[in-house]
Amino acid sequence: MKKLIISALMFVLCLGFQVKAQDVQEKLNEAEASYSSGDLENSRFALQQALQGINQAIGKDILALLPDNIGGMDKLIENDNVTGVTTGFAGLFVNRNYKGENKDASVQIMSDSPMITAINAMLAMPSFINSDPNQKRIKIENYKALLTKSVSAEGEVSYNIQMPFGSSMFTFACNGIPDENEVTNMLKTIPVDKIVKTAE
Repeated sequence: MKKLIISALMFVLCLGFQVKAQDVQEKLNEAEASYSSGDLENSRFALQQALQGINQAIGKDILALLPDNIGGMDKLIENDNVTGVTTGFAGLFVNRNYKGENKDASVQIMSDSPMITAINAMLAMPSFINSDPNQKRIKIENYKALLTKSVSAEGEVSYNIQMPFGSSMFTFACNGIPDENEVTNMLKTIPVDKIVKTAE
């Protein structure tokens, strides 16, 4: 019975995420062997490591979907960051930065974001958002998002767009771009729907 359960889990993980990495398969094999021998602690640890590898593979797929250039800013590939977080049994963090002359931007996808509840609550209460002229609800493809505008003491304008989906958060932030329309047009160059499907 134990072997059947762990085998089924391995099958679902491999099919669901289509991960072919050898180290992930090794960890799944280790988890099965440990489970069969009754070493549940090591079995869980091996599964966590396998899921970390799966999340990293998903993160790399998401990076491949992101554009090389946004609004005249080039990607800083050396700053690409993909982390498979092992809080519990799952987690994903993906980050890409862009840089242009006197402006920069970043795209971030984070599962189990601590901001999910707060952002969802704000999006559900338009009267709350309307009380702040620097915040508004926008749509990114078919998803609701919160756009927040900030102005520094030096007069630099920055925007932060947060879009919850499932238990994850998509965030687009940029500095040095005063025109909101330019910011929302940059968002249209990001394949958000494909990123959501890949992350889920």
